[in-house]
Amino acid sequence: MKSRALLGLLAPCLSLALAGCIFDATGLGESGGGSESSTESTTDSSSTTTTTDSSASATATTTTGGVPVCGNGVTEPENNEECDNGPANGDNRNCTSMCQIAKCGDGLVNEGVESCDDGNLVDDDECTNACKLASCGDGKVDPGETCDDGNQENTDDCLNSCLVPFCGDGFTHAGVEECDDGNENNTDACITGCKLAICGDGFVQDGVEACDDGNQVNDDACPNSCAGVDCGDGIPQPGEECDDGNMMQTDACLNSCVNASCGDGFVQMGVEDCDDGNDANTDDCLNDCSAPSCGDGFIHMGVEVCDDGDKNGDYNQCAADCGGPGPSCGDGNVDMPDEACDDGADNGKYGFCKEDCSGLGENCGDGIKNGPEECDMNDGLKSHTACANDCKLECVQVENDFWLNCDMNISTNGCEVDGTDPETCGGCGMSNDCKMNETCTWDADGQVYFCFM
Repeated sequence: MKSRALLGLLAPCLSLALAGCIFDATGLGESGGGSESSTESTTDSSSTTTTTDSSASATATTTTGGVPVCGNGVTEPENNEECDNGPANGDNRNCTSMCQIAKCGDGLVNEGVESCDDGNLVDDDECTNACKLASCGDGKVDPGETCDDGNQENTDDCLNSCLVPFCGDGFTHAGVEECDDGNENNTDACITGCKLAICGDGFVQDGVEACDDGNQVNDDACPNSCAGVDCGDGIPQPGEECDDGNMMQTDACLNSCVNASCGDGFVQMGVEDCDDGNDANTDDCLNDCSAPSCGDGFIHMGVEVCDDGDKNGDYNQCAADCGGPGPSCGDGNVDMPDEACDDGADNGKYGFCKEDCSGLGENCGDGIKNGPEECDMNDGLKSHTACANDCKLECVQVENDFWLNCDMNISTNGCEVDGTDPETCGGCGMSNDCKMNETCTWDADGQVYFCFM
């Protein structure tokens, strides 16, 4: 195409050259002398020449047949010129250097109008018949393209990249794909095969599913809800003792899906009286989750003083009301038949009950000299003495025919004059005959009593 155009443009010049034509780029025609200036203007096919005489300041216009010159600014159709823009002619302009109007297919790229011009009529090469560079979106399948539907839609059968759509291209192919996120991650909302993630597809969707085993078995490690082993879903799963599907903590199954039991800290209605979740038997709830009471054998702190269980109220055990000790030695009460006496805090002291309340302890009259006693019955007696009821020694009454005069001035029957040894003296005549600190009585009936220090 380019060679034919060039030949058409060169033909007129070749004929003119053979006829002695001179190509004058200045547009002045044949060279000549003189001082005249000439201006040519061409309109259609006629030529007008205006001559100005500089000396006479006169202007003359003539029309003559001009010499054909491409580039003189005059379009000469008779010389096969389609245009002539003078200095503005060019192979990248609207008027070529051969004075031809630039057109798509002439092999010349008209700047600002054409992006290419390969001078052929092949429309599927790198330059289309519209003199545009082949590109994705021009509606023609060019080399390197697998399709070109000429639109900007990425959800149809041809992508904007002029590639056939496929799963993983990042565009959801309408009517073919459910989704397409352009990645191979099976834990998001779009999985392999460009399918929307759903419970049961075998892939755990992050942030949505706790599990997904891809089956419809509802009582295995992953229920059909894909919520995982969820305590409270009402379905006992492996690892759960129970699951009643409610939030109650007072029934047989706790919220932790563990069977209710004594000590879990929750009172099971109808089964437990209480449940404080500890091992103490001295507070408000026993270890068997029953309420404390007097007689349970455990001392309820702050409430009971003692608790001997079923022995409460027995001798030497806790009182029946758990308010303190029950009947016992030392309480001041004679608890028959277990005690013979009980003097309370005085038990074990002289003259009171024994410490074990088994009987009277040391006392005047028990026959044993102890405590403050001078004698006790026969224990502690000296000759010619007797033991009074208060366990004190006293003078023994003697017969008149045996009494001896042992006053200070008379010595009788071997007695010392001063009568200091009452055991050797039989008696005294008068009480005033006794020495100081000696006691003796003189009765009206003449009875004489022994003097004893």
